[in-house]
Amino acid sequence: MLILDALWREKPEEEIPLILGGLRLHQKVLEFMNKRALTIGLSSDPPVFKHRITYAVRQGFGKPLRLEFYKHLIKLWINFLRIIRTHRPHIIYNPGVGWHNDWLALFAKLLGLKVASYFHHYSLPGGATIYPKSFFDLPSIREMYNEMRRVIRFPLFKLLDYLASIQQLKIVDVVFTGTDFGVDQLRRLGREKPIIVTGIGIDLEEFEDEPPSEDEKIWDALFVGRMAPEKGIYDLLLIWRSVVNEISEAKLAVVGKRVQPYYDKWVSKLKSMRLQRNVFHLGELKRGELIKTYYSSKIFVFPSRIEGAGIVIAEAMAAGLPVVARNLPAYRKLYHGAPALYLLENEKELSMKITTLLKIPPEERRKMGLANRAYAKNKFSWENVSQRILSNISRAVSYTS
Repeated sequence: MLILDALWREKPEEEIPLILGGLRLHQKVLEFMNKRALTIGLSSDPPVFKHRITYAVRQGFGKPLRLEFYKHLIKLWINFLRIIRTHRPHIIYNPGVGWHNDWLALFAKLLGLKVASYFHHYSLPGGATIYPKSFFDLPSIREMYNEMRRVIRFPLFKLLDYLASIQQLKIVDVVFTGTDFGVDQLRRLGREKPIIVTGIGIDLEEFEDEPPSEDEKIWDALFVGRMAPEKGIYDLLLIWRSVVNEISEAKLAVVGKRVQPYYDKWVSKLKSMRLQRNVFHLGELKRGELIKTYYSSKIFVFPSRIEGAGIVIAEAMAAGLPVVARNLPAYRKLYHGAPALYLLENEKELSMKITTLLKIPPEERRKMGLANRAYAKNKFSWENVSQRILSNISRAVSYTS
């Protein structure tokens, strides 16, 4: 099996910790695959993921960076053809962790090869969702372009990335996604072929320790996510400003990759709202430090505007935290029955619920978190997700052989 997991970096010194979302999912699934299949990785140099055999391709950082993007794509394409000729893999798997991999999956399918892809969720930069019916749906494509132009400098190139990603999702042999929300988005994007819902997982062994008592916790609340508008980072400040108006010393920890120019704008808003003593960006933490931060927080807040699954919610529950989040379609079935998950419609409702949770007796809040913990540890397993993906990939190979 050929695995497409090349990761693009904006700067030479940029590190890519495998702690969140799709990267974490791919890491856990790949660990499972490595034990049961001959995995050949077409990856970054130095490689971020481990395969049985790895072809690592180094990117450049010349200017303009977008030219380097396409030069890197050509180098990946050359190595892709070399792997196909040398190893003749039965199927190509695109875990959906980068634009280069989407382009390669599209090329592979156009060559008539067997391809499976993973779909997380779809939104444009800034969080809007526009569904073009085809390459010829010019009104929708023009609307996508105009939406991107509001938030990025050169939208044409990014538009091409999106169109390539959408097209490969339409034509590959099988697509995996975490939730029914992902299925709905795929159908709206024009996918008619099979879609497999995998569910999500968490590392149960990472959450074996019992949560500490409430008076041992450092942070009143925690947010974990990429620093981008679709994650609700500006809404987060509005929410926390309202909380601080009621609880002046309330402290919020924020963990996540700094995405420019959104992070600088976020810091500027934080200062203008006089939240420097209440909101603290901890950066991208290593996995162990992230787990400690979950355990050091009283509640988890997640106002993200679009999610395919929101794996961090499951992790927060496993760490024994009540969760306050925006009411998104993906959560309603995936987390149905979670005892202390509060899904709310707007910033005012979220801030009111957070304030209420912080004001209740600590032991009552702890009991709520422990109920969430039992729910998450009983329901979510990476092994189940990995087995579902690998078995359906095997079935796709057999079916199309």
